[in-house]
This record gives sequence, structure tokens and C-alpha cells, in this order.
Amino acid sequence: MSAPRSRFAELTYGQALALVTVAGAVFRLALLARQQLGIDEDFTAAVVSKPLGEMLGAVGRDSAPPLFYIAEWLVAQAWQGPAGLRLVPAAAGIALIPLVAGLARRVAGDSAGLWAAALVAFLPATLLGAENARMYSAAGAVVVAATLLVWRALERPSGRRWIAYTSIAAAAIWVDYFSAVALTGVVVAVVWLRPERQRLMVAILATAAAFASVGPWLLLSASQIAHAGDSFWIPPLSPGSVAGTFGQLFAGPPVDPGVPGRDALVALQVLAVVAGSMALVAVAVGWRRLQPEARRATTFLLVACCGVAALAAVSIWRPLLEARYAGVMWLPLFALAGVGLASVPRRVAAAALVALAVPSLALGFTPTHPETASLLPEIESRVGADDLVAADADHYLLLLGSGDAAVRARLHIFAAEDPPWYFGTAAYAAGAVIHSVPASVVADGGSIFWVADPGAAPPSLPAGYHSLETRCVVLACLDVYGPPGG
Repeated sequence: MSAPRSRFAELTYGQALALVTVAGAVFRLALLARQQLGIDEDFTAAVVSKPLGEMLGAVGRDSAPPLFYIAEWLVAQAWQGPAGLRLVPAAAGIALIPLVAGLARRVAGDSAGLWAAALVAFLPATLLGAENARMYSAAGAVVVAATLLVWRALERPSGRRWIAYTSIAAAAIWVDYFSAVALTGVVVAVVWLRPERQRLMVAILATAAAFASVGPWLLLSASQIAHAGDSFWIPPLSPGSVAGTFGQLFAGPPVDPGVPGRDALVALQVLAVVAGSMALVAVAVGWRRLQPEARRATTFLLVACCGVAALAAVSIWRPLLEARYAGVMWLPLFALAGVGLASVPRRVAAAALVALAVPSLALGFTPTHPETASLLPEIESRVGADDLVAADADHYLLLLGSGDAAVRARLHIFAAEDPPWYFGTAAYAAGAVIHSVPASVVADGGSIFWVADPGAAPPSLPAGYHSLETRCVVLACLDVYGPPGG
């Protein structure tokens, strides 16, 4: 008597892919509000709280195109707070699951597509990216969609397919400028395929049209271009920066010192890197066993990721190699990792998937963001008309986006120098930065509520002011300073 087949084995490809996608969706939606808003997410929160025109003006003074922020603004009209702000990235992260599966399936069939879908559903990098209220998850998903569309359009051209590709490619650039670098890599991969001349020219012209679509926005946001010559925060290119960027392909963003259980979390991230790297190595090891068309498709996906190499090359002169930017360009590698998982024994592939899912669970449920907002209830209950709420540049926008009217009216960045533009200065309130405690606070004997990184002291204090108390949460502390005799 033959052994009964599992119910999962009887599912069609579409049914199995739907199950994996639903599992990934549940995972992402369950974590929407698990973490407080982090640094960079605070800029999103601050600008989408403004009227639409003011928001577009602030975005135009920062460093990004507007489409992601418009989507966030629309959601914020109905749903505010961390969960609402992360809905757009989460939706993009869910869409990424079947999109990457589609790429992998074109290389090595249904099994590769399903393993790629499972990898994307439970990988730390894709999960945490989908829980970040920034544009990178959306940009990556749209770039993968554009890659899939142009590949299909080259094989079976039609006006609808070329229009769809052009529209999606334009949307990618309107979400994130780094999508232009990613799409350039895709076009290089198209050239490598050596399609007939007419199809190649249509692909190039369609991509050029997508690039040109963002021109009017650039004319209206000329101050963004001025930032190109300003200093930036990314460290210079080095073996360590390259290794760290590659590690984040699977592990997700680094865990800051001061996060509870950091050593264990980092160890789990290393496990994820090992498991993900093993899947890619399996593709290289099994290269000779692939059919010629599969080898051609594999090379297409590898070349499509060459935007990351371009970032590394530019970083020799101006550092730009950073995992979030690279994450818009190297997502086709996850399709190849799915091909690798499909080529190894099923138990080995399942173990690798577990080695990816466990770090995702740990990183998703452990507080890893600054819990600055946890300090607000105490500040709001105590701050008076004569007091000052002072913050360093890392925590100002977190307080501005979450504090009540009384806190916002007394909130300033207290710093020795003005913060650089990439701290989100385009979202600052007028007169946000002060270099000394206002004389009115001192004259009226007001208190100073100082919110900053643990151990960070205010740049200066008026004579006689002294610490009254300190309260710390994850990656943030509140120090209250009082006047002489207070």
C-alpha cells in the first residue's frame, strides 16, 4: 500500500504560493506596531502630519521623490501611529513574495519559485524592511516588478506589456531615486540577453521615458540637487563596509549597542547570513546541472543586480554603498537563493528556512528601536509654561511627531552646532535649533527636560542648574535639570 501524499503536495503552484504569501502577510501585519518608530521613520511621521502642500515642500527640500510620501499621507488621513505609517511598506513587502517567486520560477520551475517565496516571506532583511516606514521596501518591490515585466515583454512583446513596464519603472523612480540605478542594471542585463534590435531599442526607450518622467519634480525641488555636494553620513568604502553591506542582504539592519539581548540577536543574524549564503552557494555548485536556458536566466538576474557594483565603484570617490540603498537593487538575488534551496535536499532547505525565520521572529519581537515615545507621558504630565523640552538631533523628530501640543510648543534641538541636512532638517519646525537655554527659561526658574542617547549630556547648562532625576528606556534617556534651589 502506498503512503498517502501530503495535502500540501496536492496543491497547485498558485495555491501553494498563495499560502506562503498569506503566511508572510500575517507575519508582517502582526508586527506593524510591535516596535516604536525608529530613526528615519521619524521624518516620515513628521512630514505626513503636515497639510499636503507643506509636506511636498518639506520632501522637496530633503532627498527623495514624492510618491512614497503621498501614499503615506493618504493612509495617515485614516490611520495614524506606527502601524498606519508602516502599512505601505508592509503591503510592498507582501507583494514582494510572489514577485520574487515569479523570477525564480522562470529560472528553475515551480519548486524554485515556492522556495524563493518562502525565503522572502521569512527572511530578516525583507521582514524588517517591510516594518520600516521608509520608501526602500516599496522601491524594491516595484523594481522587481519592473524586472519581471521587461523580461516578459522581451519574450512576448505587446503594447500593453511595454506600457506596463514603462509605468512601473516610472513609479519606481518616483518612489526612490536609487531605483534609477537599479533599472540601469536591469537594462544592462537586457543588453546581455542580446534580444533582437527592435526589442532592445524599445526596452531602452521605455526606460528612458521612465527616467524622464521625474524631470518636472526635479525642477521643483532644486534644493535636493544642492545636497549632492554636501557631506554625507555613509562611511568610506572599506572591506568592513562591503562585508557589512553584504551581511545585511540576509540579516537586516545592524542591532545598536544598548539593545537588550544584543549579543544573542547578532548571533542569530550571523546564522541568517550563513543560511542565506549557503543558498546562493548551492546555485554556484549546481551551475553545471542547470539547463542552458536556466543558466542564461540565472546570469540575467545576476547582471540585473549590477547597480550594487556601480554603488561600490562610485563609493571609491563618494561613499554611497549602504544596505538600504543596495536593497533596492539586489533583490533578484533572493530568486537565485530560491533556486539554490530547490537544488539541495528538502531537509537541508527546510533547516535553512528555519535558520532564517528564527532570527526574524527574535528581531521582530525584541525592542530594537529607540523607545523615545515612552518618555512622553512623563514629560507631558510635568512640563510647564516656563520649561524647556530639549532633545539631541536623533530624538527631536521622534518627539515632534508623537508629542502633544504643550510639548511641541516648548520643544527644541539643543546642540552646539546646527545638524546637517540628512538629519531631516526639512521637517523641523521654525526656530527648532537653539545653541543655549533661552533666557526666559532661566529668568522664570523653568526646568529643562533633556532627551538624548544614553550618556549624552546637553552641550551647556545655565549656572547653577543641576540634575534632578534620570529615566532611561531602550536607546533613550530623559534627564530633568532644575534651577538653583530646585
